[in-house]
Amino acid sequence: MPSYLPTLFVDLNTVRTNIQLMAEKCQRNELEFRPHFKTHQSTFIGNLFREAGVAGITVSSPVMAQYFVKQGWDDITIAFPANVNAASVYNELLAKCDLKTLVISTEIVETLDQRLQSPIGLYIEIDPDYGRSGIPASNKTRIVEVIKAIEQAEHCTLAGFYCHAGHTYKCRSAKEITSVSRKALAKLTSLKESFPHIPICYGDTPSCSVLDDFGPYDQLSPGNFVFYDWMQVEIGSCNKEQIAIWMSCPVIEKFSKDGKILIHGGAVHFSKEFVESGQEKIFGKVISDDGQLQGVLASISQEHGIIHCNREYFEQLAVGDTVQVLPVHSCLTANLMGEYRTEDAQTIDHMSAKAF
Repeated sequence: MPSYLPTLFVDLNTVRTNIQLMAEKCQRNELEFRPHFKTHQSTFIGNLFREAGVAGITVSSPVMAQYFVKQGWDDITIAFPANVNAASVYNELLAKCDLKTLVISTEIVETLDQRLQSPIGLYIEIDPDYGRSGIPASNKTRIVEVIKAIEQAEHCTLAGFYCHAGHTYKCRSAKEITSVSRKALAKLTSLKESFPHIPICYGDTPSCSVLDDFGPYDQLSPGNFVFYDWMQVEIGSCNKEQIAIWMSCPVIEKFSKDGKILIHGGAVHFSKEFVESGQEKIFGKVISDDGQLQGVLASISQEHGIIHCNREYFEQLAVGDTVQVLPVHSCLTANLMGEYRTEDAQTIDHMSAKAF
């Protein structure tokens, strides 16, 4: 990528540390580590997980499963409710790997069973009061109906329960994350008591980063932790030093009157995700070469970004320099950028750059 364009950098040492810490946490708690690859979407970074002993992975779409099965991964969970229109892709994947996905209703189980040629593993998605999708953990009648549908199907097997406590993303401290996570844990403990032999897979980065006791869980599948981002700092999942990626953006203009800086770096690079701090929207955090916070990416349009920073940092910058910006949401930023650079000029692959 030309140096005059926004460029996404990755610190591989920090990536390795983040992976190792989560792998060790799983080992201490006797949990199977099934990391979500939706954040990095990279063959190279996927291999760093292999080095940490990971065998089973999680992805977010059939296309992502196709990509990683080509890289030799043969135990893949698509952590998204099953799409009956993708049955032909599931059949293709089932010929190459142990494939699992999520279901919520008996109707989907029955339709999949008619369209599949080989057995697929099905996790029943459980909603721990997040409200996105899944069967409420308290609705055991409906859960039993789906279990029976899977057991009666010719081409389906029960893989377990899958739960994503996405409402932890509304937290703003480790203490708050712990409180929310323990409520989810309590609901799943009750579920485990009713179905003791069914594994529970659980995965959101805030919970997995902060908790040390995982109660009824058998598997963890967080994803964002591999890079972290500024949102995770605000949530309380990590500290700034654990963020493994940053954007390098060219300074296009400086506006002395109001101390603002125009950069090439907008929504097509960062996404429009933001966090709020008081009255201020933050689309990214600006850091200097020594890692000190210097300002915020305060507004963006398609290609433009406006930085608010302190006067001393403003005076240090010249048009043509580059600024380093920690993204608010590393998953979206990485997906938009399509590749990573290391500080020694190595290019790291990303799925979105590949043709299927």
